[in-house]
Amino acid sequence: MRIWYVLSLPFAIAIILGSSRIHPAYRMGWFRKVVLGSRMFWNKVRVPTGTNYKAHLAMALKILEIPPEVEGDVVECGCWKGGSSANLSLVCRLAGRRLVIYDSFLGLPEAKAGDREGAGYSAGDYQGTEDEVRANITRCGAIECCEFVNGWFDRTLPDSTGPIVLLFLDVDLEDSLNTCVKHLWPRLVDGGYLFTDECVALDYVALFWSERWWRENFDRTPPGLIGAGTGLPLGEFYIGPWSELEAHPGQHASTGAYTRKSMSGFWDYYPED
Repeated sequence: MRIWYVLSLPFAIAIILGSSRIHPAYRMGWFRKVVLGSRMFWNKVRVPTGTNYKAHLAMALKILEIPPEVEGDVVECGCWKGGSSANLSLVCRLAGRRLVIYDSFLGLPEAKAGDREGAGYSAGDYQGTEDEVRANITRCGAIECCEFVNGWFDRTLPDSTGPIVLLFLDVDLEDSLNTCVKHLWPRLVDGGYLFTDECVALDYVALFWSERWWRENFDRTPPGLIGAGTGLPLGEFYIGPWSELEAHPGQHASTGAYTRKSMSGFWDYYPED
């Protein structure tokens, strides 16, 4: 898998960033694309990161496809050691946007009763101090584009304001996902993107298909999620499910799935009615 990661690098850059929708104002010629993709790959090696560089390239693509006149920040919830933050900050510098990073910098909270994902984690898992994250971004990214919001999501997000063009959630727990989407979805601009890392856990990403959740919180149909169950098709080999991964040692799930403010994942065909 490590060999494949290295050998597939030029193809990943060419295919993922090979878009005619990248706005010309960003002047993303092939040289700049190769530099960006190579730095993202190298940063994945240098900083512990839960998502792979291909998922970061996919987020970079969507940011660069949004016209510069559309106002909005890039927001990340859950940054661990700052590896994904460093890569997102590089794109923000190219696009002239701010990266706002929300994290407790204390690791995961204690899971609440009924949170099905809580059984797989302990309080304090995936801790990176703010000093560590700042140091890693300074070394590998563009710290001048970053703003840090320190605290638990249920305390910091209710008072957050301003438009968002892309939101990246790597928050692990169901309660955290519920909190982040509830408070940040309304801030997404029309056509804005929400990416999540925990894409292979079907019960977890079911939030994006739940008619009840979206009706009760936003009075709309669910948006669905591209990459649910497997992650985005970024040159990985994964059949799934995650519970059977040990039986398929050559497989590796991708990371990253996304939805968009304008998308819909709602079944409404009932001919018997």
